[in-house]
Amino acid sequence: MKLEDKRIGPDIHRLDRKLSRNLTMRVKEAGLDEVTMMHGWIIRYLYHNREKDVYQKDIEKMFSVRRSTVTNLIQLMEKKGYVRRESVAADARLKKVLLTEKGIESHETIEKMIDHIEEELTDGISEEELRVFYEVIRKITDNVEKYTGKGEGKEEPDD
Repeated sequence: MKLEDKRIGPDIHRLDRKLSRNLTMRVKEAGLDEVTMMHGWIIRYLYHNREKDVYQKDIEKMFSVRRSTVTNLIQLMEKKGYVRRESVAADARLKKVLLTEKGIESHETIEKMIDHIEEELTDGISEEELRVFYEVIRKITDNVEKYTGKGEGKEEPDD
C-alpha cells in the first residue's frame, strides 16, 4: 500500500482499541475487573498528584470529558471504594477527590502491568524512533486542537 493511500485516523483508532482490549484483559486476569479503563486513568492521575489538591474540574480538564461524565465516574469509583470526596474548609461547595487505600493498591497493581506492556510495546524500537514517534504524536495532537478549536474553552464531546 502506498503512503498516500493510508489514513492516520483509522490506524490510531485501531491501535487504541487493541491497546484497550489488551489492558482490559490483563486487568481482569489480575482480579481487578471492576476497574474500567477510565477508572484506571483517573486512579493513576490521582496517585501521581497525591501531594496536591485535585478537584473534579482538574479531572475534567486532564481527560477532556464533560462534568456530567466525571461526576458519574467519581460516584461509581466512590461506590466501589477507590476514591472518596472530602470537603474543603475554605469553600464547602468544593470537594477534593482522594484515593482510598483500595485505590492506591489497585494503582500499584495496574502500574506494574502497564510497565510490562510498555516494555512489550517498545520491543525492537530504538530511542531515536521513539523520540520521532512522540514528536509526531505531539504534532498530530496540536493539529487536532488547532483545527477543531480545542484549547479555546470549547467543550469536547465524550467518546
